[in-house]
Amino acid sequence: MTPDLAHAFRLAEGEHAAEAVFAYARAGIHQAAGSLLTTASVYDLKQMRSRRVWTDDAAAYPTGNFKRLDRNRYFETVIEGRRPFSSTSIEEIATVFFDWRKILELGFESNMNLPAIADGRVIGTINLLHRKGHFTADRVALALAWQPVATLAFLLLDLDGSEGANFHGTDTAGAPAAMEG
Repeated sequence: MTPDLAHAFRLAEGEHAAEAVFAYARAGIHQAAGSLLTTASVYDLKQMRSRRVWTDDAAAYPTGNFKRLDRNRYFETVIEGRRPFSSTSIEEIATVFFDWRKILELGFESNMNLPAIADGRVIGTINLLHRKGHFTADRVALALAWQPVATLAFLLLDLDGSEGANFHGTDTAGAPAAMEG
């Protein structure tokens, strides 16, 4: 499945546009590269944190929570370099994510973070987890084709103008958010 940008823009014209375009991007990325757990995040670089705006496993990774953002290879690759980050082993994940033990406990050892880029900066990422060895360069390249659709989804979400906006169609601005890490 390759992205149909005309379809993505038709979705963007409808109701619940951010959620609809995100669902289309997520489905395409899943078909192209696979994922066993997916989240999406936006970034607050002034406070060096990210906020989860979508999850398919709320028990493990709830929306609304903040996650500490460290200056490391992930930061250099995704935030500064505006490129996807991927790893194929828990040892690689452990070098950049403080919650690597949680990732391992959930049964995952491979990850990919696909940045959404607008106006020269990363406005969000779609974050994928899978079994050891999964996110090879070939799979990352297949997922990268969906980057424009992911970017459109994040741009639509940002238009909501709410601290608590997310791709689940709810607003968590008034809910207490936890800081992870």
